[in-house]
Parts: sequence; C-alpha cells; structure tokens
Amino acid sequence: MTDEKNKKGDGSIEPMEYQDDENQERGNWTGKLDFLLSCLGYAVGLGNVWRFPYLCYKHGGGAFLIPYTIMLIFIGVPCFFMEISIGQFAALGPVTIYSNMAPLFKGLGFANFMASSFVGIYYNMIIAWTIYYLFASFTSHLPWSDCNNEFNSEFCFSITDYKNCLELRDNSTENSDAIYHMGRCLSNDDDLAKIRDNLTHFYGCTFEEKFYNNPLDKTDGVNYTLPKPGIYLNSTDCVEAGRENEIQSLFDIPNSKRRTAAQEYFQKSVLVQSNGIEEMGSIQWHLALCLLAAWIVIFCCLIKGIKSSGKVVYFTATFPYFVLFILLGRALFLEGAIDGIRFYIIPDFDRLSDISVWSAAAVQIFFSLSVAGGGLITLASYNPFHNNVVRDTVIVCLGNCLTSFIAGFAIFSVLGFLAHELGVDVQDVVQDGTGLAFIAYPDLVTRIVGAPFWSFLFFAMLFTLGLDSQFAIVETILTGILDFAPQWRGKKTLIVGIVCIVGFFCGLPLTCEGGGYVLDFLDFYAAGWPYLFIGLTELILVCYVYGIENFMDDLYNICGFNPGLWCKTIFMFVYLIISPLLILVILIVDWSQYTPLTKDEYVYPWAANAFGFVIAFISILAVPIVAVYLYGSTLFENSKNHQMSDALKRTNAELLRPTAEWRKNADRAKRQDARNGNNESGFEGRDNPGLVTD
Repeated sequence: MTDEKNKKGDGSIEPMEYQDDENQERGNWTGKLDFLLSCLGYAVGLGNVWRFPYLCYKHGGGAFLIPYTIMLIFIGVPCFFMEISIGQFAALGPVTIYSNMAPLFKGLGFANFMASSFVGIYYNMIIAWTIYYLFASFTSHLPWSDCNNEFNSEFCFSITDYKNCLELRDNSTENSDAIYHMGRCLSNDDDLAKIRDNLTHFYGCTFEEKFYNNPLDKTDGVNYTLPKPGIYLNSTDCVEAGRENEIQSLFDIPNSKRRTAAQEYFQKSVLVQSNGIEEMGSIQWHLALCLLAAWIVIFCCLIKGIKSSGKVVYFTATFPYFVLFILLGRALFLEGAIDGIRFYIIPDFDRLSDISVWSAAAVQIFFSLSVAGGGLITLASYNPFHNNVVRDTVIVCLGNCLTSFIAGFAIFSVLGFLAHELGVDVQDVVQDGTGLAFIAYPDLVTRIVGAPFWSFLFFAMLFTLGLDSQFAIVETILTGILDFAPQWRGKKTLIVGIVCIVGFFCGLPLTCEGGGYVLDFLDFYAAGWPYLFIGLTELILVCYVYGIENFMDDLYNICGFNPGLWCKTIFMFVYLIISPLLILVILIVDWSQYTPLTKDEYVYPWAANAFGFVIAFISILAVPIVAVYLYGSTLFENSKNHQMSDALKRTNAELLRPTAEWRKNADRAKRQDARNGNNESGFEGRDNPGLVTD
C-alpha cells in the first residue's frame, strides 16, 4: 500500500521502500558493498572463462598480454571510470542520461537500450544451457562419458573407452587386431569387416595438394594448395585417394575425424543442432523449459530491483571465485597441465606487428569490463552521490582482469591434460567460445574421480557468472523503461514480470534446432560494433560536447578528485585524444577486415549476414538519425520567431547544453550536505578527501 503523502506532483507514487534513501525517487543500494559486488559480477562474466584464454592462445600467448594491458590502461579504465561517474552524478539510466547531458545525443540512449535487449536475449540462453547441464550432473554416470547413446555417430570418441581398448589390444593375443571405431572397441570379424569394406567412408579425408613457388626447390614456399579426396594410411597421415591398398591393417579412428562424446552430447543431444541457420527446425522443449527457468530466476532476483539483486550478488559474485580456485588447484596437478600452461604464457613477439592482435585486445577489454553496454551507468545511478568512484574503478578493473588471467591457467591446464590424453598438440584441442565451456571441460571431468561432483561445481560457477551479468543487463532495460515512464515505478514488480515474459518469448527461436547458429549470429552482430560505436560516441559527448573541464568539476564534487596539474594534463590527453582515437582505429580495422560470419566449417548465407548488419546498425544509426531529427525540428520551430542566425544559436544552446534534470541529483546532494553540516569540512561530504591535492 502507498500513502497519500508519497504521491508526487506528477501523480506518480514514490515507493515506500525508497523513503529512507538519499534518492527517494529511484532508491539507492542498501549496503556499501552492493554496488561493488554487482559491478564486479557484471564485469566478470562467462567471457572471462573462455574468451580471454582463447584469445591469448590465438594471438601470441603471453605476448597478447602486452596489447591487452595497454588497451586496459588507455581504453578500459578511462571508459569504465567515465561511465560509473556520470551515472552516479546524474542518477539516471542510459535511456535518459544522454538526453539530459546533451539532448542532441538522445539517440545514444536508444542505442544502449537496443544493444542491451539483443544481448539479454541470447545471454540468458547460455544460462539456460548451464541449467540443463546442472540437472544432467545429478547422476552417478554422466551422459557424455561414453558413446553408447542413440545420438552418437560412427566417429564418436571416448578417451576412457579408447584407453581400455588399447589395454585390451596390448595385453591379449586374442584381441591383438582390436581397434577403436564406431564409438567402441571392435574385435570380432563382423565388425572389422564393416570397416574393411568401406575404407573411403571410415578413413576418408581431404588431401591438400601443394603447389610450390619453385617446383625444383620446395624450400622456396608454397604458392597455393588444392583440396582433393584423400585416404588415411594411419591415424595421422592423409594422402591422395587411390592408395587404399597400402593399408596393411586396420587402425583406430583418425585423429581429425574424432568427435568427442562431450562434443556430440552438446551438439546432438542438448542443442539437437541442424545443418545451418536456414534449418531452424522445431522448438526443443527441454531447452525451452530451461530458458523459462532462467527467466524465472531473473524475475525472482529482480522482483524488487536493486533492493533484491543487491543481496543476491553477495553470493553470486563471490561463489565463482571459490569454485575457480578449487578447479585451478585440481587442474594444475593434472598430467600434461604444464604443457598447456607453457602454451598459454610463452610469448610470440612476432605477432605484435599484426594490427588484428591489437584490435582483438581492445575489443576484449570492451567486452571484459562490460563498457558501453549501459549496465555500468545503470548500476552506478543507484549509488549515493559521494560514493568513491576512484576506488571502485581500481578494484573492479583489476579484479576483472586478474580473473581472466587466472582463468587462463585453469583452462589451459585442462587443455594440456586433454592434449596429453589424446596424444595430440595443445593447439589441436583448443576451441573457441562455447566449445571451452560446454565441450572441453565436460570432457575433462569424465576422467576425474567424482565426475558428477566436479561437473556440478563447474556449471554452478558458470550459472552464477552468467546471472550477475544478466542482472545488470535486465536492470538496464528496466531502468530505461522506468526512467522514461517514472509513473510506473510503483508497479516495478509488474514491469519486471513483463520484461521477463517478453524476453522468454523472444528467446524461443534460440531453443530450436538452429538456435545455436542464431546465438552466435547475435553475439557477433549485436554485441560487437554497436558497443564500440557507443563507447566512441560517449567519449565525444563527455569530452567535447559536455566538456572535459565540466566532467572534472563533477568528479571533484562527487569525490574530491583533483589529481594535480601534471596528472590532470595526462588525464585530459587520454580522454581527449588517446581513447577515442584507439576506438576509432579499431572500428575502422574491424570494418575493413570484415568477413562473413562462420561457425566451424559452416558459412552463414548472405541474407543472414545482411540481416546482421541491420541488427548492428539499428543501434548505431539511432544516434545520427535522432540527432538530425531533433536538430531539424528544433531549428524549424526556432526559425518561426527568429532570424536564422539567432535560430541556430538557440538550437545549439538547447540541444548541446545539459538540462535542469542533469544537475538535479547534484543539487539534491548539495542541499543534503548543507543540512548535515558537511560543507564545514571543506570536502562537501566526499568520502576520499585524501585525493585532493594542492
């Protein structure tokens, strides 16, 4: 129930739960650690576990840490600090904050809202996968431990069964001809005859015929290669077709044709994956139910907004670290782990001359710190006005990057173990994206004593990692709606429910047989270029339109931030030149090096890629389209009563200067400081006066 005295002048109702907060209209975090843990949980997500380690491998191992650190300093930290500072200063969400900082940039709020909506749809699908694996772990025998399932193919490979087959072959004269094929150990004549009668099927391969620059001197390099049908003579050597008669005895599944039991379980049982995005197929109800469960969890945790999610993060933000260190401790002592770690950290400095390495480092920093997604502004908007943003920036940025680095040791220890078990090089077991989380690690736990326990622990970690990030994504959407229509704040539970229901139905296509292709499609187009563009536009808005001096004045009012003349010069140079220039270069490089999206060997059709451009540019073009419309309409109205020169001046003043709403929170804090007598201290209530220097 609400009281009449809580009714505001515009007819909206102030929720009773906010009456004791500094900001009674929107509410504040309840505890001092609520924001810090929420921010850390938002920044530290699923990508820290699989994306960062993979990029290190792909771009020169330890050498990748050099551009990564540079991009952290010149892009990650400045943008992170800027977003939580403006969010805390104005106490507004991303949908309304830009239109109040400079109305001409109103479209930036829409871009943020749309980008968060697209990401929220597919991100919760990944959480749904972790829920499915959590339930699948409640068993004494994990379903991806062997190849004895109906969905397994002829090339399914179980390392446990393979080792048992080797032992049988080596220790028994009766089974000396046994081979591992068709998902099991074959030793009787009928099974072996099936292989012998169809060698091109079971041992077929693609032979790459090489054409050298100088046919007489093969050391001069290869000019080009031509793929041709081939045949394996043993488990590793592929030669041109027609040499089948050279196979003296049958052998195990060739290495490159092996499909691990965990891989087939994920693709054939969990996803029921089709051959492409053109074949969407039907809804897989086991995934639909898990997606529903994921949205129900989000609803329950956000039912009271930050008042409920701020308490949940005390567990969800800390539990992953507990599990990560347990898994790291276990992985480091696996046989072959040192090979994986060596592969991870030994630098290849020759790769630093490749511009794509620097671009990948910058993009990873953007994703890793969750910059430009709107979530940081949303979370910071619920802070008390004088919260220490400098301290929070240092803690979250360092914590996030250290988490990525430590996760790399855990992941590559596992990959080193898998390479040792399979008898291949580490690079042959490295997989990108979801492959590390839903194939490589599940494959590992099947060979550890107490496999169901380790499986449950790992997917519980992924579940909590995903939840924290999804909290902030959905809260960004909610904050945008409620800031746009503040009269609905008294019905926040209803709005949360509607958002979750809409999110569930929008996510249903991802539960179809072609849903995995849609997820990768959204991840590539909805979360890449839009975020980079939003980050660049934010820097232009804050540093050039609003003014870097005004921004620094606001920082001083928030927390007494006054770094001194020398540091201030560096601070301004980074914000005015380095950060926006780096992001602009990254965007240009990404666009110039664009290639159509692929998934393993599947190439997305041109229509899908064209639609991907539409999704990406819905967010990007919102900024200039809204700006042109606002400028044109405002100029037209002003020109009715003024000459064109005066109309232009009035239009610029209206659209490029902050509104009264922008400083409303600062004025509220100033009045509260005066009531509390904080002005007498000379620091206006700031919590870190030590930062003030002469």
